Amino acid sequence: MLNIIKVGDPKNPPLIIAHGLFGSAKNWGVMSRRLSDEWYVISVDMRNHGNSSSHPDHNYEVMADDLEKVIKSFGGYCSILGHSMGGKAFMYLALQNPKIVAKLIVVDIAPINYNHSQIDIVKALQSIDLKLVNSRRDADNVLASFIEEKEVRDFLLQNLKFESHTTWDLNLTSLEKNMEKILNFPSSNQVFNGETLLIVGENSTYVSPNNILIMRKKFSDLRVKRIGGAGHWVHVEKPIEFEHSVREFLSF
Repeated sequence: MLNIIKVGDPKNPPLIIAHGLFGSAKNWGVMSRRLSDEWYVISVDMRNHGNSSSHPDHNYEVMADDLEKVIKSFGGYCSILGHSMGGKAFMYLALQNPKIVAKLIVVDIAPINYNHSQIDIVKALQSIDLKLVNSRRDADNVLASFIEEKEVRDFLLQNLKFESHTTWDLNLTSLEKNMEKILNFPSSNQVFNGETLLIVGENSTYVSPNNILIMRKKFSDLRVKRIGGAGHWVHVEKPIEFEHSVREFLSF
């Protein structure tokens, strides 16, 4: 089962949010609360992330199946928003089962195979001896020798859980084993004709003009919104512009 965080009035139209690799529902807490004035926002911990169950399988077929169960538990017809890995999972779901998708928002990812493996991050996290970690600062001191960017380390270290002993809220073994499947996108002959918004960070390298052409072939009613000054983490780097784009799309 997937762990979910619900915000807002259940009488409002549902909006389901799926995070990216190494993320969690709590990463979307601020944006979810802001959008909850008009939508019933359901943020999901994807399998092998956050407080959701661990599984040996981690690919878009099973992730889409997980998310389909969530949609059906909230009425069977929802708008959906996915960032990065979550965006790929929702795209595959929309292609395979379009009748349960009201509107689709994809954040800075395309339905293609990528080659920017995140195995180095998995191995960096695995290298930390959690028996010696009593705080995020302890872990950050070790992680700094592997990852230079502090904002990336801060994001990753949100997955540390301090209870009776220190653990990761990530199934690193499964993510490592399935990394190639996470980078790829399943082949599908289907076309999603529903309204689709692709939000792209202007400084991001994840979505090229050619990627957009490929996406248009699978998503016939596609709009593209570029947000200036943002990279891959559009919703974090430019939250006001991101929120405005989401509201504009979902409201009309």
